[in-house]
Amino acid sequence: MWVRQMRGKKKNRKILFQLAVIILPLFMLMTAAIVWTVYNSSLNGFLEAQNSHMEELLSDPENHFEFMNEKYYGEDIREWYIEQLEKGRVRDYSEELSEEELLLVLEYETRKDSFEYDWYVDMPEDIRDIYMKQYLYNTSNHISDIIKTGSIDSLFLMDLTGDSAGTVLFDCNTDGTGRKPGEAFDLDLSEHPALRELLDHGRGEIVFERTADFPTAGNYYIGYKPVVIGGKVRAVIGVSYRWDMFRDSLAGTIRKALIICIGGIAMVLAVLLIFLYRNAVSPAAKMQKAVLEYTGDKDSSKIVGKMYRIRVKNELGYLSDAIADLALEIDHYMRENIRIAGERERAEKERFEAEVQVMVSQIRPHFVYNTLSSIAILCDIDPKTAKEAAITFAKYLRVNMDALKQKAPVPFAVELEHLKNYLYIEKLRFADALNVEYDIQTTDFELPILSIQPLAENAVKHGVGMKKYG
Repeated sequence: MWVRQMRGKKKNRKILFQLAVIILPLFMLMTAAIVWTVYNSSLNGFLEAQNSHMEELLSDPENHFEFMNEKYYGEDIREWYIEQLEKGRVRDYSEELSEEELLLVLEYETRKDSFEYDWYVDMPEDIRDIYMKQYLYNTSNHISDIIKTGSIDSLFLMDLTGDSAGTVLFDCNTDGTGRKPGEAFDLDLSEHPALRELLDHGRGEIVFERTADFPTAGNYYIGYKPVVIGGKVRAVIGVSYRWDMFRDSLAGTIRKALIICIGGIAMVLAVLLIFLYRNAVSPAAKMQKAVLEYTGDKDSSKIVGKMYRIRVKNELGYLSDAIADLALEIDHYMRENIRIAGERERAEKERFEAEVQVMVSQIRPHFVYNTLSSIAILCDIDPKTAKEAAITFAKYLRVNMDALKQKAPVPFAVELEHLKNYLYIEKLRFADALNVEYDIQTTDFELPILSIQPLAENAVKHGVGMKKYG
């Protein structure tokens, strides 16, 4: 009963459900890993393809900012320009100079004999602001053309020194807007390892990084060209490429691929589960049901027929054949045991009947009648002897009855005691006509029970009993 209860509990755990629970998450995890890998590989490949274009734009910074031309301007001139931009002397350079402002600048420029530092330092404040406005206006128009033809989002110049890190020196976007000189980008150097590396090593190499919400809201890929003054990175020229549209397009493609993958996985899983059900679960369930029925009815022909109807060509098919062969072997074994048990029962019955016959033959009715008659007579003339005779006769009968259960040999002394009881009873009947002498040499051996008494009985019956004087 306990075994059947345990089987009932176990069979409720469906193997197809277990497989689905295991396989489906694995497939989903594998799909997610593949999609994520493809997404990042495609994205990185696309962004890295922009490197050469950005390097071309950044390779000659003087093409964008005149004062960056190291051939004509020394470090002091470049530093002075950066300081002027850093101070935000001109907030609005979106409009061209008026005729009056243009005349002032041209009048002052005619005094310039060479690109000397003193010329810039000695420039009057009002002329300096107008000059910077004109310079930034021209630079903005020039960079706007570069941005439009270069398919980039913005080009900017940013301070990187000390507390001024993030200060806007120049900023131009595709839509014509941008931060003005002296304003600041939302810059946290801990979030920009590429800039951090430039500051640490002070090299003039171009570096690239992906950013989120820098320099403006959105996702950008930026190339930085350091401006090195005095062996240190003073500022950087940045070229940004906004790849939100590409990301959205790539995400849409990935979503479609993901849907296709999930559909494919679902189809593969369905086919796999159907295959497993037809070739494993269903045959196993049929075998389980047939075996459980067989434990109840022991009908070998029935289970053999069910096993032969399982036609799957795999290990379960071989197992069903093995179960059928086992049922036939069990049936043969049971029939053989029944036959042997029947033969054993018949032999046991015949042996028992033979033993009873032996016992009955040894307790002859005339002997019993004669003994009982002798005891009856003694009850009147010698009650004491009659009592002793009755006790002896009882012992004699008990040994004969016990002989039915005794299979092993008995000691000779036991058999001799039984013989003495028999001869004692016979002497009551024959009196002086029967004399017994015992010449016992040894008693240390065994023999079958009731093997001596029949010999003595035969001697009394055919020997003494046939003689007139005993």
